[in-house]
Amino acid sequence: MIPQTFIDELLNRIDIVDVIEKFVPLRRSGANLSACCPFHEEKTPSFTVSQQKQFYHCFGCGAHGSAITFLMEHQGLGFIDSVESLANQAGMQVPKNQRSDSTELKKDSTAYFSATSRAASYYKRKLKGASVAIQYLKGRAIDGNIAAKFLVGYASNNWQELSNEFNDYESSSVLLEAGLVNEKDGRRYDRFRDRIIFPIRDFRGRVIAFGGRVIEKGEPKYLNSPETPFFQKGKEVYGFWESRSSIRQERRIVVVEGYMDVVALHQHGITYAVATLGTAVTEVQIARLLKQCPDLIFCFDGDSAGGKAAFRALESAISQVEDGNKVSFLFLPDGEDPDSFVRSQGRITFERKISEATPMSDVLLDELSRKSGDLASVEGKSRFASLFKPIVARIKAPMIRKLLIERVTSLTGLSTVDFGDITVSKTHNNIDFSEKKKPDSFNRARVHSEPSVLQHLIEMILAYPELVRDGDLSRLQGLWPNVKKHFPPSQSELLTELLQLAKAQCNTEQIIGQLKEADFEDVIGRSVDLSRVRYQIGKVKIENVENEYAQAWEQLDRLARLNMQKELLANKTLSELSEDERNLYRSLERSQSDSKRD
Repeated sequence: MIPQTFIDELLNRIDIVDVIEKFVPLRRSGANLSACCPFHEEKTPSFTVSQQKQFYHCFGCGAHGSAITFLMEHQGLGFIDSVESLANQAGMQVPKNQRSDSTELKKDSTAYFSATSRAASYYKRKLKGASVAIQYLKGRAIDGNIAAKFLVGYASNNWQELSNEFNDYESSSVLLEAGLVNEKDGRRYDRFRDRIIFPIRDFRGRVIAFGGRVIEKGEPKYLNSPETPFFQKGKEVYGFWESRSSIRQERRIVVVEGYMDVVALHQHGITYAVATLGTAVTEVQIARLLKQCPDLIFCFDGDSAGGKAAFRALESAISQVEDGNKVSFLFLPDGEDPDSFVRSQGRITFERKISEATPMSDVLLDELSRKSGDLASVEGKSRFASLFKPIVARIKAPMIRKLLIERVTSLTGLSTVDFGDITVSKTHNNIDFSEKKKPDSFNRARVHSEPSVLQHLIEMILAYPELVRDGDLSRLQGLWPNVKKHFPPSQSELLTELLQLAKAQCNTEQIIGQLKEADFEDVIGRSVDLSRVRYQIGKVKIENVENEYAQAWEQLDRLARLNMQKELLANKTLSELSEDERNLYRSLERSQSDSKRD
């Protein structure tokens, strides 16, 4: 029997998106990812994967579950085989037998996260009475609000300070496993002493480890938690949880090297900054960040070490970027780091520097040119080609690879064949992109986009959740591919969540609370305000709103039908349509006419 604690830890270690993407092509759709369901036939995607909640769900057939469930259902594997497959991916050994209670406790994620959370709260409380730590933070221009946002705390110089928080200080195996205490010659003592404490939260917001900075002189300047089953430095980043809302809004991430850099940037309004954890940037970190946001800007100190770190980051990024991603590098002036630069120059100057960041391709070619010497010489070209070949071979994005090779051939005079075969997409020279004459009936049938129709539905449901009917969610899923260009994705995501919560029989206040907890705090506020103005939340009779609700759905239906008509005739005249396409077109016309008569 496989212990449940092992199963829990396995699901914590793997990312369901990585598992499903091997079998199903997923596309980003707001906060989630979507695809046509692999468990039933469909043309309109109704299969969604939540990276935050780590589950999949199909609104068409009802398929639902975790990464383990997916392998069982999709690959036909048994439970044990599915667990073993995922464990191999995560580098974990499946226990063959139940282990002792003490060993199980080490694998108990509940106990682990309870201990780290309590320690973080204790350190935070201690900061309030630590004048030396407060003065240090003030000297770095960090105020109390930002310190609280990042749970910044203080560990005193007491060798057993945490014994005041943990009654089982001398016996707890979890404290040892979490790296909160060390043990020597049978005696325990705190790992972190006389340091500013930076709790490290994972992508789900759980405290998984700590970083401690010495206040006065001392070595090491930064002390981190040891790696544990729940914390691997090469997989996590500091500050993502605190930056997640801004990252979604700004659609970019600034990656720096230190805790203080992140905190200082947030203090000055650069609230989409994260940091690596004292190691070179890894492919895993880059892959996880690119899944959250397609635009990464690496910011490094203005010294030789920063330059070397930048190229190591580039080497990790080159294999992870996809067409549509943007990776660039910001190099600060000599002697500056993000913390010092933003304090001296301010937000506006720093963000201007961000906008001027050097694209990854330019950094790569500049570095290879520097290492190759004179590119006018045979030797220089040969050296350049030898350095470039292994790098270009790692690029998975076909368009980035193609364009980069074209730049290199222009720069060196080498032929594309010198770098191996490249996939060149076929040009559709046979397609006529000129405006084709459409039937008069189509020209008269203008697509009427009502940009507020989704917002209108949101406002009505907030005031009257009981308006929602059984088929509304699947109806939205079916209509969305044909109307999505008219509305922002955030409205669809919010409406989807609303429909689900309403069907769960949540009332208005419960819905608002759930939405805020589900990271919709940035978009829910305006909708609540508008709902209160228009419907006074409960003061307008529901009978007077029911007709509005039905009309809103009909409006979406009409918009979807007209868009389907438009798509049918996008590259063909009516005479060029097949018989099936003509029949579909006529049925859409009839539906539109019937709708108008009704």
